[in-house]
Amino acid sequence: GALAHESGHGGHPDGMIVTRHFSGIWDQVDQEAQGLAIQVVEQFDDSRKSVAYWYTYGADRKTAWFVGTGDLVENRIELELFESDDVGFMQDNDAGSDSVESIGSMVIVFESCDGGSVTFDTSDDEVGSGSFRIERLLEIMNTHCTGGISDDMHIDGMFGEQYLALEPAREGITGEGRAKYEDFPGHMEFEVKVEDLPDGAYHLHVGMRNRGDFTVSEGRGEIKYASPAEDGHMPFNFDPRGRRIEVYDDAGVVLSSFDNMMEEDDHRHHGYGDGDQGWGDHDYDCDSDSHHGGGPGSGPGSGPGGGHGGRMPDCVEDGDYVEIEVDMKSTGVLPGAEGEAEWEMNSSRVEFSVEIEDVPEGNYGLEVAGIDRGTIGAFRMHDGDVHGRITFRDPEVPGREPLDFDPRGQMIQVLQGDQVILEVQFPME
Repeated sequence: GALAHESGHGGHPDGMIVTRHFSGIWDQVDQEAQGLAIQVVEQFDDSRKSVAYWYTYGADRKTAWFVGTGDLVENRIELELFESDDVGFMQDNDAGSDSVESIGSMVIVFESCDGGSVTFDTSDDEVGSGSFRIERLLEIMNTHCTGGISDDMHIDGMFGEQYLALEPAREGITGEGRAKYEDFPGHMEFEVKVEDLPDGAYHLHVGMRNRGDFTVSEGRGEIKYASPAEDGHMPFNFDPRGRRIEVYDDAGVVLSSFDNMMEEDDHRHHGYGDGDQGWGDHDYDCDSDSHHGGGPGSGPGSGPGGGHGGRMPDCVEDGDYVEIEVDMKSTGVLPGAEGEAEWEMNSSRVEFSVEIEDVPEGNYGLEVAGIDRGTIGAFRMHDGDVHGRITFRDPEVPGREPLDFDPRGQMIQVLQGDQVILEVQFPME
């Protein structure tokens, strides 16, 4: 059956993490001409560290500074604080000099991308211990902080997509699940879907940490994350790659990836279409009178043009999220074949996707209202299941097909050669 969902869950900063976009100058808002210069850096072993320079004044009312180095832990930076003593202006470098010594610690806690608080504890009688508030004064050019994991993507990152099967982890469990990770420049998403589980509350654990709760209804459930934050998704502030992924209920582990893990920086594309490697524009104008007309030839009604005749608004308010999800029906050509079509819409994007499974490996055609819309590449996963997916998006991004049609109210069909194997009349809402 169809699952339609509309949610006001949106938002952001809950669970933000420190990323390279926190680099910059931070002002002590309650003190005169003092603050921190913070840098988030990557070391040779790919680990992340931070260096902070605290510029302030000494008891002699002359400028003084301290330097801290340390680790990034969720929304804070934990630093060891150092000072340098008995070094003259433009003094020659002395390899044997021991002028730098540790004097204590500093912890910077960020409440948002633009503000936070600092506590320090030192053995220096003049500095002592204390705290102060900070606000962002300057940021690095062409950076935009979101507080999500996508802020740390490499600038030359390409489209990447990985899937991982979740299998029963204890006796009596017959359900299954699938985790999906994807990224493209400036954006990351992660989702876990489960099916054939008893209805109730479940918890997603990644790397032995609880990363969120979700509900299974009629045997199915899902949890989604995005960075930057998007309506209908939880903030994506952790990296699932290289970690075990598990679903728990109150009795313990239900589904697990066991020793199978997603690979770091795996940007393989599994044949879901070449896509356009540039950034696209909206195919519709989002204002109070606009509706997603479906591109060239669109119009009202349910014909090949694909327009929906104004029966369902396309532009949603900030904070709203609309989802339509429906199972596809097998025609019997490939017994056991399963499929799912999904429409997602928030205030910043529209996506339409079709997934197929339990089919032979290979390429399958997708038709919407009798029009060829692309090819689904089905591949074998580590657990032996065969899975394929194609996703369309507006505005267009790398790794996604352009969404220049409206599937709502249309017949969706998946074909092997010229034979229809799965089909569904996609609902309007």
